Amino acid sequence: MDQYAQRITQDYPVRRKAQEKENMRAYLMGQLRALGYDAKLDDCGKAVNVIAGDPERANIIYAAHYDTPLREPLPPILCPTRPATYLLYQALTPVLTLAACFVFSVGVTFLLSAPNLTLPLFLILLLGALAYLRYGPSEQNNINDNASGVAALLRTAEQLTPRYRNDVCFLFLDGGSENMRGAKGFRKRYPSAKEKPVLCLDCVGSGDELLILPGKSARWNGDLLDAINGSFENSERKTCYDKVDGLVHFPGDQRAFRQGVAICAVCHVSGFGRLIRPTGKDNRIDDENLDLLSRGLVKLAAAYQIKK
Repeated sequence: MDQYAQRITQDYPVRRKAQEKENMRAYLMGQLRALGYDAKLDDCGKAVNVIAGDPERANIIYAAHYDTPLREPLPPILCPTRPATYLLYQALTPVLTLAACFVFSVGVTFLLSAPNLTLPLFLILLLGALAYLRYGPSEQNNINDNASGVAALLRTAEQLTPRYRNDVCFLFLDGGSENMRGAKGFRKRYPSAKEKPVLCLDCVGSGDELLILPGKSARWNGDLLDAINGSFENSERKTCYDKVDGLVHFPGDQRAFRQGVAICAVCHVSGFGRLIRPTGKDNRIDDENLDLLSRGLVKLAAAYQIKK
């Protein structure tokens, strides 16, 4: 396993509570400074990002969220190229929650012969389900989401030559699992970032295909697309696919930026198309994925600088 991914999964496996995030930020700051970068903390109020490089001067921004999510009741999946499948699966959780609360409240009040208590009990159970979203347990298996993205950025930062370091800003985002708080705070603090390409690495550890998803505006950035296509290469076992047509949906931090681009790793599953399993005990980080990503991002920094 990649040295950065191994260190993160061993020492900082969960990064949801304030102290857990603070410990992770200290690790990131130490690693970036050891690599020769001028790293700093960017406190956005509800989120604290780690920045290496100058967001105002950089031509391109590489980002990954470092926080980890709540443990979801159902195994989470993402289907970037089949949004309808993803939305239907997401709808299962609230539907099953409502059904379970209703059945339980009816069953209990029936046994107690107290039908007048059905509605109050149902509402209490529903409030408990809503409280789970804030106070529920943290997900423990976060190697793909998003230790993989953070490790890929650190490896890229290590391999990037001093010649191009001023052209790239590395951004480690807080609040990726909380409605993009860190990304929105960064965008507000640095308005010029709205017009710069922001490549967000998320769930890049497990999968046979590296999927590159430019947003609506990024699809029309010819210089960026040419640079991406010329920088990322296939290997014997892996492919890199830049999807610039059709309806796609990836619920990542790239949505906060006009020129946002999501990069993820997918596997092909019948009925689901390109599928991502963000968490789970079977997840792992494939070093070949990180190697392809880091080499591609290093080449992209040079290629896009030439285009600019």
